[in-house]
Amino acid sequence: MNYKNLFMLFTVGLVSTFLLADNHQEDVVTEDAVVETVDESIEQVVNDEDVTSSDEAVESDDPVVLEKVVVTGSRIKKTQIEGPLPLLVITKEDIDNSGFRNLTEVLQSIPSANQSTDNESIQGSFTPNANELDLRNLGPGRILYLINGRRTADYPVPFGNAGNISNVGVIPVGLIDRVEVLAQGSSAIYGSDAVTGVINVITVKGRDFSQLDVDYSQTQYEKKDIYSVAYTTGGFFGNSSWTLGVEASHVDPMTYADRPGHDSFVNDPDYGTGYTAPRYGIYFYGDPFGGKRGWYGSDEFPSTPSCSDLSNGEFFNFNKQDPEWMYAGSYPGAGCGWDYGSDRFGGSSQTIVNERDDMSVVGSFVHNFDNGIELNARVFAYHDEAYVRNLPRYYQQRDIILDPARIMALTSTSTNAGNVLNPGERQRGISYFLRQFTPSMGFNAEARSDITEDVQDVFLGLNGFFDNGFEWEFGMNHTTYEYLSEEQTFTTDLYDYMNGVGATDADGNLLRGTYQQDRYRSYASSNWLGEGSYDAMAIAYGLPRDNVCGEKYFGSYQSCFLAERLLGVLTNEQIGDWLSQDNLPADSSQTSLDFLVTGEFELLGKFVGFAATLEHQTQDYQIGPTRTDPSIEYIQGVGYEGGGDRDRNSLGVEFLFPVTDKLEMTLASRYDSYDDKSSNVGSRVSNMINFAYRPNESLLVRGSASQTFRAPDMNYLFAGTSSGYYNGILDWVACYAYAQQEGWTDINDCELSGNSVFAEWSGNTTLEEEEGENYQLGIVWDINSNWDLTVDLYQVVLENIIGRDSYRTINIAEGYCLYGEAFGAFIRTENNDQRDCATINTLTGRADVVPNEITGETAPIGRWNFIVPGFVNKSYREYQGADWQLSYRLETENIGDFSVGILSSHIISYYSRSDAASPEVEWLSTYTYEPRSQQNMSINWRYQDFSTTLFIDRTGHMEWSEGKSDPHFIANLSTYYDYSPNLDLYASIRNLEDTMPQADPAYGYPYYNQRYFSAFGRYYSAGFNYRF
Repeated sequence: MNYKNLFMLFTVGLVSTFLLADNHQEDVVTEDAVVETVDESIEQVVNDEDVTSSDEAVESDDPVVLEKVVVTGSRIKKTQIEGPLPLLVITKEDIDNSGFRNLTEVLQSIPSANQSTDNESIQGSFTPNANELDLRNLGPGRILYLINGRRTADYPVPFGNAGNISNVGVIPVGLIDRVEVLAQGSSAIYGSDAVTGVINVITVKGRDFSQLDVDYSQTQYEKKDIYSVAYTTGGFFGNSSWTLGVEASHVDPMTYADRPGHDSFVNDPDYGTGYTAPRYGIYFYGDPFGGKRGWYGSDEFPSTPSCSDLSNGEFFNFNKQDPEWMYAGSYPGAGCGWDYGSDRFGGSSQTIVNERDDMSVVGSFVHNFDNGIELNARVFAYHDEAYVRNLPRYYQQRDIILDPARIMALTSTSTNAGNVLNPGERQRGISYFLRQFTPSMGFNAEARSDITEDVQDVFLGLNGFFDNGFEWEFGMNHTTYEYLSEEQTFTTDLYDYMNGVGATDADGNLLRGTYQQDRYRSYASSNWLGEGSYDAMAIAYGLPRDNVCGEKYFGSYQSCFLAERLLGVLTNEQIGDWLSQDNLPADSSQTSLDFLVTGEFELLGKFVGFAATLEHQTQDYQIGPTRTDPSIEYIQGVGYEGGGDRDRNSLGVEFLFPVTDKLEMTLASRYDSYDDKSSNVGSRVSNMINFAYRPNESLLVRGSASQTFRAPDMNYLFAGTSSGYYNGILDWVACYAYAQQEGWTDINDCELSGNSVFAEWSGNTTLEEEEGENYQLGIVWDINSNWDLTVDLYQVVLENIIGRDSYRTINIAEGYCLYGEAFGAFIRTENNDQRDCATINTLTGRADVVPNEITGETAPIGRWNFIVPGFVNKSYREYQGADWQLSYRLETENIGDFSVGILSSHIISYYSRSDAASPEVEWLSTYTYEPRSQQNMSINWRYQDFSTTLFIDRTGHMEWSEGKSDPHFIANLSTYYDYSPNLDLYASIRNLEDTMPQADPAYGYPYYNQRYFSAFGRYYSAGFNYRF
């Protein structure tokens, strides 16, 4: 670890403390102090059990004693809201003023959340309907997500088919009171998962009125609708109170169509400077055995339907030789292009926002018994139905097709004179064939997932006081999360059809290939292309007979190229015959019991606050099993199976020591014990120490040091053995192996087809816990009545990180093992993780290199056909950075009140190690796509009944593979009007300047990093809040 930067910043902060402590003899306000007013900030952060009406505070002229409250990050009640840990409070008003459409967008705009996300726009992800949050870029599973201070069930489907996450998108904005964000490790308080921070969402409670919230939005592009209606009500009777909230919302599906810069392949940053290729709808190429090289599409052959006919109007003819595309490779020709919804070429794209219909209900009930015991009950329910358009369905044939007679019967009309298919040009085979299916071809042709999610969360608790004044609390919380993705996947029936299985001639005879016929054509009659003529001659002369369509030559090569099937118009019913239901069910649950005692006792003349807690939690999850019918063989996707449960028992203590009138220290320790069957965690002790020093009323100096840990996620442990294929992935190692003979200078020149690589996945119950340390030092300075400044320096260390190697990581590591640094130069990266080559050889496999049965040639490397991306404790990361917040307020008599707030987070350094054998790397110098900083700013103006807020979010520059990105800004403008005491009206423009992501040459379509940026575009909102 490198502590140099943190030490320097610590020294600067410490010196600044003494310089700013200009009145060290002045007493500060203690917990028993009496003040004239209650500061509004206290109401923003108090526990939802202890809310005091601000109206009552205003009406009363009597002195008010500050009430002790509990905030996220501690279990001890305190009067000071600003404590030793950095806590960000986001109120419902803040959410509305920011101009974002949901809680997920608000949380992801927090500067400390400057990380990439698997969001809805990323198709092919394993969690296409989840919304996750990641603090400090250490992974979304390392945040503890609480609802009303309680744990909730994991999202049932593993994030990236690896670890578990919490879905932060389940709580609608209309039912939220506030959100507390603690960007600091807190395992000593909360246990596992609280590695980088805690998110605590607190729902509405304690209302004695009814309110109706209505919001409607429309996007600038595609004119899609978003709307929601929320109704909350409540009341008091006797010693009881109740609250009920209901929200329903709808989001239209959105695609890249009409979005400037992201609706066509001509938006490729290389357009006009190098070869620009579309997404291909249909193409094939050959010859693998010395014939004419070329790409071909249906428009080239008058005997087959056009590209447009084969796609119900979505494909277009793409001629690679057109000068506009600047093609200079070794495979000239043409194909059927498929654009993404542009005016020029048409087409369609996947969804970037899922269609959703959501319904949420939250209810609470509080009753005070005559003996002083209080009953608290809460229930939350969430139902979501979503539609996702995935990456398109497709058929691809990677096996070489040997059918010379039928292939040469097609006459190409390519504009390249050297690229003509006809009987005079020997063309024995086709190396690769691809055909995509468009949504316009019918319901069955669209690759869609229909997802249903249900969450139920129930809490029941009692609290009261012992005779000695200590407060006790008992709670029981149970959460279930159910998930079902309904979809269909192609089976081998599609392969059979396209390969000609069962095809017959006019006489009912099974069709055969023509490879042997071509070899022995000197024996054939003049009508050697006629069906059956060679077969009869082969029988008569004892020559080899051709295989029936569907039977492979030499066990490797397909025997028939039937244009009427491969290049024929397909009906929706035909496509449906090749599909089979491939649903994914999953569910998770958690049940927790806890008992808490808090209070204070006298020690050495001072009152020491304390909290002691006992907890028990049971977790379980089940995913799948899928694909249980052995008679159905799927050709794409992955089968799932897994499940298990585990128990945890915990004991925690926390002490708050008032060392002096100006200095307080907190010590916390927690013991967590996991059952032996689930992992190698066993038991774990986490400790924390922090301090808060107040040299005067205007200054707070704070710091903390804590140990953190994270038990292995349930899927890491209990994922069943499953297998599937990574389809269409480019083998970078093979690209390098072929580079010399093909004349390729780097990976961008490679024209090999994608591989289908068999993979196996399973859980690992021998995993150990991840473990880390958090350090923080900061100041909170009330500069004067107008200005406030908060600065916090942080260091996060995490070791023994669990992860799964990606197929690309393993592929790159294999390349370095085989070819060294020359391979790194070819793939245009200097990041060599120096993996252990013996280990890499066990994780990947290739077919043997043998001479080709037809040509006798030997390939430079075997075909990549096997990979085992397993879960292991392997890596290490360390972050150092600074968070700061600046606030300004100005009240005037004639022109209204103004306020400005700025939040910022900056990464100073980032160290990483892939495994124990790898060197430590300063990641910011070698890794791309890591923003150095992120800020947001809120500017508010209030005048009489009007309020206007400009919210600006900035993501700092990132190092790209080529150059550096520009900072990215998104601005939202919102205006509120208090029409009457019971009615508020508002309107807003989100993404005011219609900012789109900057095009990145390193990314394929849509040509930007979807994990950091959005092409959602500008949209307009209006709504009202009515109280009655």
